[in-house]
Amino acid sequence: MGKILVVGGIKGGIGKSTLAANLAVLAARARQDVLLIDADPQETTATWAAARADQVGELAPVTTVTIIGKQIREELKRLVGKYQTIIVDAGARDTTTQRAALSVTNLVLLPFPPRGPDLWTLDAVAQTVADIRTINNDLRAVAFVNRADPIGDDNAEAEAAFAEHAEVIEAAPIRVGNRKSIAVAHLMGLAAVEARRPDTKAITELDALFWYAFNTAEAR
Repeated sequence: MGKILVVGGIKGGIGKSTLAANLAVLAARARQDVLLIDADPQETTATWAAARADQVGELAPVTTVTIIGKQIREELKRLVGKYQTIIVDAGARDTTTQRAALSVTNLVLLPFPPRGPDLWTLDAVAQTVADIRTINNDLRAVAFVNRADPIGDDNAEAEAAFAEHAEVIEAAPIRVGNRKSIAVAHLMGLAAVEARRPDTKAITELDALFWYAFNTAEAR
């Protein structure tokens, strides 16, 4: 049986699509058979996949489809036997699509910036996870700082906020920096590890997130 991973949350613009694409590529480079699902009406991941198809040269194979609506639950149950790894870009809001996906998901990754309105949604995100666990008690929820600051206290303060919800959400010891190289590669349909001029810091951070998501046991 394969693994289903959702990159989720209830605010847009925090890098979910970029992270989902990078994780899918890393899984493919680890010789896993990967399906990447765009569950966001904005179709950011579908646009990434189209740009990837235009790239010249051999890239890690990442099958990408779009599924929006409550039917994603049954589709995931059908597809999980066909792929080793399914990664879902859940989109920007607390939608029917995201909740339906979470109802059959092993793991939801919850990226948060180190400050601002996105971090204010933490209580609501924790409540969503608690709600979903009434029907999917095996759901593992992992929060981490995305677009982290290079210096200052805000990253640690965000992680302290995660710790206040430790009964529901696991705080990962992972930070992904606010790196232009990740965004530039994504616009070209690439992952950071495939960039023409690889940013070793970005690659190391994304590798750490991939390893944590796929190799650590449930800690809640």
